[in-house]
Amino acid sequence: MSTTTASPAFQRLETEGRLLKPALNGPTRFPGRFGFRGEIGLTTEPPVALEAAFAAADDGEAALSFLAGSLTSFKLLPALVEALGANIKAGGKYFIYVSDLDRASRYQIEFNGVSFYVLPIDDTSVYNELIDFLYLDKTKMKKMDTADKLDTIVEGALKYEQVYEVISYDEGLKRL
Repeated sequence: MSTTTASPAFQRLETEGRLLKPALNGPTRFPGRFGFRGEIGLTTEPPVALEAAFAAADDGEAALSFLAGSLTSFKLLPALVEALGANIKAGGKYFIYVSDLDRASRYQIEFNGVSFYVLPIDDTSVYNELIDFLYLDKTKMKKMDTADKLDTIVEGALKYEQVYEVISYDEGLKRL
């Protein structure tokens, strides 16, 4: 796998040193798709990252088509949106798991026309959450490499059409 970012959707993030601890940072098996698995740095002081991040973009696209990861606090959502900037778009599939959300909470929160699925996470991993959430075959995925796993997750996410309660970020803060 390449260690340089060939996708416009990842170039600024890489230049700014936001792509941290990559397990994958390059083309996937899906033609024209570029993927990343690792952490995405949000702030440096204090250091905060979107942990256990999975991201993908189609060849030549300036924005990510898919993103998933975990935040320790709901209050970090604006920092995530700011760090990603123009690298997210309306119509992208973005799944953010948040440690301090009530277990029954499942929201869609919009920032500047971009919708995020904001979901609770317990002690499990983002990877396991995505497999369960998207109804993927865990047994088949165990035999796949990182690029194939990412492709399978992205394909499942792009087909995901479930609608959750749409709330504002401020409404979410009130519910914490």
